[in-house]
This record gives sequence, C-alpha cells and structure tokens, in this order.
Amino acid sequence: MNFKDMTQYYFDRDSFIECFKSVFSDDEIFILESACQEHKLLGDFLLYYAYDEFYIIHLSSGIIINWYKHLGRTNTCNKEDFTLNDLKELLQMLKLEGVEKND
Repeated sequence: MNFKDMTQYYFDRDSFIECFKSVFSDDEIFILESACQEHKLLGDFLLYYAYDEFYIIHLSSGIIINWYKHLGRTNTCNKEDFTLNDLKELLQMLKLEGVEKND
C-alpha cells in the first residue's frame, strides 16, 4: 500500500493558532469546533470530528486541515506546499459560509 501519514505539526503551532485567531473570535472557534463534532456541511466545507481530532475538509480542492484535541496541537495538512497565507484564505472562505452563525 502507498499510504502515508500526514506530517504532524505541519504548521508551527503558535502560527497555526494565530492564523485562526486572525479570522475567528474565540467564540467563533468554539462554534467551529462544535460544528466539527456535529459533522456539519457548510457550503463547500465538511467539518468533521473523530477520535478527539478536528477536521476542516474543503471538498472542491480536497484540502484537509486537522488538529488533535486543542487548536494547534499536532496539526496536519494534506497538501505539501500549503502555506499559512493559504490557510488564512481557506479560513476566510469558511467564515463566509457562515460558521459564526452556526449555533
């Protein structure tokens, strides 16, 4: 089989957290994590949770962002050349889908 695990701490932990906090308030991050636990589909995003891991999956591009238990912990990304600027753009797109209104 040609399966490999995604690199843990793909992004520096502090930079990863700061990127989220530059787009979402603390309350919105809580709502985002709750939406993951509920396996919500928001526009082109699937928010998913399994085994204490949170996933943001952008369906049209196949980009997967993941963290374990606490924002930033053992974060991963499935695209090798994905940057913090790309992450911020992805999060802004997610915010436009209405994650802050998901209660």
